Amino acid sequence: MKAFIRVLKDIALMLTRIIMGVIMVTHGWHRWQNEGITAEANILEHAGIPNPGLMVWLLIGFEVIGGIFLIFGLATPVIGLGLMVLNIGIILTLRSHTFYVHNSGWEYNAVMTIVGLMLMTHGAGRIGLDNLFRTPKDIQPQAEEQPKRPARSLPEEPAHSLPDEWDDTPARGTQLPQETHSKFMAKPHSGLSQ
Repeated sequence: MKAFIRVLKDIALMLTRIIMGVIMVTHGWHRWQNEGITAEANILEHAGIPNPGLMVWLLIGFEVIGGIFLIFGLATPVIGLGLMVLNIGIILTLRSHTFYVHNSGWEYNAVMTIVGLMLMTHGAGRIGLDNLFRTPKDIQPQAEEQPKRPARSLPEEPAHSLPDEWDDTPARGTQLPQETHSKFMAKPHSGLSQ
């Protein structure tokens, strides 16, 4: 069951990355091709953001390039952090007056912030290309996969004494005479030829 949950987690992370990456690329492309750099710069200038022309180009670059990286699972924690910073900045500067997105509120940006937090903390999953750049020491075993250790030590059993007839057995590695050796061995089956 643990393996199934782990595979399900990897599939969920992959789908989250791909959908989030597509959303970022389409938003960046829309800002660049449909809205236009000037219109986007005017929005940022009205919000009091310094150097709005440069900020629009940085925003579009982050959305398009970062979205492509997310689709393939590259630099996922970094893109997740950038997504959080971007959407918190949008909430604080442009959309703090109302909650609902249909009233130009911040609910959509809150969801994007939480998705960024999830991608930053969980990474790309095993299906993303980030795993190609990990060394085995970077990959920590899951807590449930570690071998279980006994909660307490087992009580020591009392030492058993050897039978009296064994007291005169020679030390390990020495040759025993055949007759002494044979009394410790099972007798061969009488039906077998020798």
